[in-house]
Amino acid sequence: MSKILDIESEDCFYENLTLGVVHILERTPRVSKIELERLAPCDRLVLTTWEQRHCCTMPEDLRNFYCSTDGFRLTWSYEFAGEVHPTGKMHINSVSDLRRLAGIKCAGDMDFPTLLDIEICNQQESATPNFGVRCKIFELDPCDGMAKVCLVYMDHGDSPDTRMREDPTIWLLDRCFEWHFLANTFTLYFRMMLVHQGLPQWQFRFTPMGLTPWAEQLFVQVAPHLLHGDAISTPVDWSDSQYNHLDPSVFRISCNSTRRRMDTVKKPAT
Repeated sequence: MSKILDIESEDCFYENLTLGVVHILERTPRVSKIELERLAPCDRLVLTTWEQRHCCTMPEDLRNFYCSTDGFRLTWSYEFAGEVHPTGKMHINSVSDLRRLAGIKCAGDMDFPTLLDIEICNQQESATPNFGVRCKIFELDPCDGMAKVCLVYMDHGDSPDTRMREDPTIWLLDRCFEWHFLANTFTLYFRMMLVHQGLPQWQFRFTPMGLTPWAEQLFVQVAPHLLHGDAISTPVDWSDSQYNHLDPSVFRISCNSTRRRMDTVKKPAT
C-alpha cells in the first residue's frame, strides 16, 4: 500500500510541477515519444556543500526545486515527412552539473584565451554578467551546444563582502559570448520553459537574433500562439499573464522514492 501511495504522490508532484504540459503535448498532432525522467531528490547536505564550495547562497526557489528533484528532463519527438525526429527538450542540470563558468587559466593553457580574455576584447556593457572573479556564473542548461542558460550572481559594486551580491538572475550566453537577460528568478524561468514546451531555440525569442527559420516553422506547427507579438519589443509580463502560474510551494513536495527511472508517457491511440 505504501508503494502505491508513493507512486501516486510522485505522479501528483510531477503533474503540479509541469503544469499539465505533458497532456498538452499528448493532444498536439504529430507529437510522440514524450519522455519524463523522474529523478530522486537531492540531499540537503549536497546543497550545503555546493554553497560552501562556491561561497554563495542558493536562492530559495532553486533550493526547494533540488530538494524535490535533482534536475529535470522532459523530451518529445515530432513527425515530419513520415519520419519521427527528437525535437523538444526541457532540461535543468543536476546539482553535480551546476558548474561554474569562469575565465581562469588552467596550467598548461597559458597560450589559449579564456572567457575573461574574450570578454575584455568585446567590452560589453557593465550591466551584463562578466567572467571576473567576483561575478559567479553557473550553467543550468547547456542547450545542446547552441548556447548556455546560466544562473548569474552579479557583481555588487566594490564591496568586498560577498553577502552583498545581488540575488541571482537567469541569463542566456550565446556562442558569440554575448549575454541576454531571460528571467529574474529560477521559478519564472522554469515557467517560461514550460510555456514554450521545450521547443528548439525558444530562449532566442528573447534575444535580438530571434528564432532561425527552422525553429520558427516548428513554433508555427506546434505552438503558433507563442509567436503573437515580438518577445523583445513587447515582452510578456510573466508575473501577471494568462498562462498557468507555477506555485513555488510545489517544490516542497518531495518524493520518498530514491530510485531513478525513465517514465515514458505514451500518446493515446487515435
